[in-house]
Amino acid sequence: MTVSKNSGACLLCKQDVEHRYIMKHLSKCLEKTATEEASEKEKVYLFKISDGKLFWLYIEINGSSPLERLDYLLRETWLECCGHMSEFKINGKDYSSDGKMGQRIHRLFDADTEFDYEYDFGSTTMLKGKVISIRPGKLKIEVGLLARNHLPNLQCSICEKDPILICSVCYDFFCKKCKKKHDDCDGESAMLPVVNSPRMGVCGYCGPE
Repeated sequence: MTVSKNSGACLLCKQDVEHRYIMKHLSKCLEKTATEEASEKEKVYLFKISDGKLFWLYIEINGSSPLERLDYLLRETWLECCGHMSEFKINGKDYSSDGKMGQRIHRLFDADTEFDYEYDFGSTTMLKGKVISIRPGKLKIEVGLLARNHLPNLQCSICEKDPILICSVCYDFFCKKCKKKHDDCDGESAMLPVVNSPRMGVCGYCGPE
């Protein structure tokens, strides 16, 4: 697998931005875009959620929102395939999706709080998270996606063309033509679509609906 420069899209202005400049860019965009209302009590939390250097999301959420709203957005954007359980690990405590994500964001996170997140306790997708900033205000919508990475520059493992499929057994990539040449891992029955998600190739995941 080869990788192009690490870049993504700002979903506020639709501009492509290199990841190393994304926070500077988002700061300017948030000043120009009225994403929150003035509030004396409410605060807006900005999170970075990532899997290594290639897959990343920037999410903002009201401090009064329950943790399950962050879980829902991660599932909706990157993860949901079969209704698996999930879990946050925050400051040494576990908050799982079996009714334990009702606590409010502002009670769990401070500035620079780092945490882990797991989706599916069998074929697990593990993510890292961090609070990037906290600012006064109340979002007009409870939670929103601000920016996300572009699909990394992937290559077919045989001909190096752009792939459309990934083998869910060996995780090699294949273009439309070369998929028929892969007989080592149950052939085409083991193939899943290439999607912009760290769950690509896992447990039948085919991308968001």
